[in-house]
Amino acid sequence: MAQPHQLLLPFAIVQGQPLIEPPKGLYIPPNALKVLLTDFEGPLDLLSFLIRKNKFDIRDIPVFDIACQYQHYIDLMQQLDIELAGEYLFMAAWLTEIKSRMLLPKPPQNDENSDEPDDPRTELMQKLIEYEAYQKGAQWLDGLKIVGRDLWPIRLEVEPPASLAPVLSLDDLFTAMEQVYQRARSRSAHQVVEEAIEISDKIDWILQQITDQPVSLIGLLVLKEGKPGLVVTFIALLELLRQQMIELEQNQAYDEILIRRAA
Repeated sequence: MAQPHQLLLPFAIVQGQPLIEPPKGLYIPPNALKVLLTDFEGPLDLLSFLIRKNKFDIRDIPVFDIACQYQHYIDLMQQLDIELAGEYLFMAAWLTEIKSRMLLPKPPQNDENSDEPDDPRTELMQKLIEYEAYQKGAQWLDGLKIVGRDLWPIRLEVEPPASLAPVLSLDDLFTAMEQVYQRARSRSAHQVVEEAIEISDKIDWILQQITDQPVSLIGLLVLKEGKPGLVVTFIALLELLRQQMIELEQNQAYDEILIRRAA
């Protein structure tokens, strides 16, 4: 039984050919290989990272500790031979100035309304607060759904239907026209007109017809007035009964209704 052995991994691939062992006499300078850490997007980003890391209050920054850690990061970048931007050097000088102004005694102020703030950290803290607001806004925007990254709309390519010419005969046209005519005839318009019989006139007429003796309700109906007269008479009787000007009497169910003038 053959003994298992470990296969050698290629040292490099040059022009598609793997190299198992490095070439003899190969010299690699010490600074040829560099490991670049994640860079910060400017000095404010670095300061914000240091404040969050140390859990400092952004409105009460310990400038001495922050300046020391910031200077340590600058030295580390210089040791790794990373080209520093002028903004990082300007921030280092600014922190040094703030630290020195906080250590030195304050000169007496003759003018009470001086525009210079008492705390030299005020401007830096304001810039950091604004930067934190921009960062939160950018994170909120990045969390939104983006078409092409989080959402992919569905697109269906549908071929347009072929144009079909309707096949109609003269009889079909006559049949359709007849159906339209029948539907038009089935619709009747109701016209509302003003009634010729006034309720006030009917009330006066009923008061003239009734006395202390009971009068039949049917006797108060005028046949030539038709349904409108029946409705107006009924409404007039209800109004007279509401005003307690008449009395209604019915001895048994379904008997004739008698009307007399109220006492």
